[in-house]
Amino acid sequence: MPLGKVREKVLQGLGKARGTPHRYTRWRWAVAIVVTLIIAALPATNMLRFDMWGGHHHYLGENHGLIETAKRFAFPFLFVNLAIILASRFLGRYLCGFGCPYGAVARLAEWLKFHAKTRRERWIGVAWLLGICTLLSAITFSFWIDWRVFRDGSSLAIALSGSFLLALVTSFYFFVQKLGPGFCRNYCPSGVYFALLGHDSFNGVEFAHEEHCTECGACDKACPMDLKPREMSGGEYREGDGFYPDGMSNFALCIRCGDCVTACEGTTARSGLPTPLRMGFLPEKARESAAPDHPTPQP
Repeated sequence: MPLGKVREKVLQGLGKARGTPHRYTRWRWAVAIVVTLIIAALPATNMLRFDMWGGHHHYLGENHGLIETAKRFAFPFLFVNLAIILASRFLGRYLCGFGCPYGAVARLAEWLKFHAKTRRERWIGVAWLLGICTLLSAITFSFWIDWRVFRDGSSLAIALSGSFLLALVTSFYFFVQKLGPGFCRNYCPSGVYFALLGHDSFNGVEFAHEEHCTECGACDKACPMDLKPREMSGGEYREGDGFYPDGMSNFALCIRCGDCVTACEGTTARSGLPTPLRMGFLPEKARESAAPDHPTPQP
């Protein structure tokens, strides 16, 4: 059974037993929606927008030339990237697990595939997914082209703009429908960058109470990155997959989504004992992710 099907089967069973969405699921969707709204607000309010059709480039509500707009945006862009570097260095890949809109939509695509039992339900799922992909593509389009091109532009401008928008929608839908979390697992350039930065981060998943583990394997099946959650500290050094280099540990590749902890909590809830897996700030021994014969990969 494909990884996504196994994952959804485990998480669905635990969800039915719980009755309400897990706290990580609620936080994940809340953060993804807030991040998406903030991104959408930038071109909508002319806080940042490049208009490759009409030449009306905006920064903080003021109209500038292309070069001037890019220069004014350079400092805040550098500041945001510095914040991302620091967050990834000390906290790991929480941006991938909780803040990435693509990750949220990829999870939704998995859920829709698993729960669609009839042809009608499958078509409804496709419509939902296509609508969300269109919305996110429209936000991306807004950063680069003024929508008035479809009203006032020449035939060539309309054709080029329409082709660009269609390419965005098609690409987004293909990635979430065909690759899903596999894109994060193998090909996302940002994910590679965050993994290198967070190789020895201070936050992540810890196998804190090994004595209470039942060896059920639910955590392994729930992981969207196909990792071994109980082997995070010390690391399992892997051959490179996709864009990822050789020598990356489980700890570096983990996106801190918490699905393994969700599965672990669900399977051990009735025992009343501490959950074997936990996610949060880690003691020194749990951060020993670089073995002597496996130096930390360098960006």
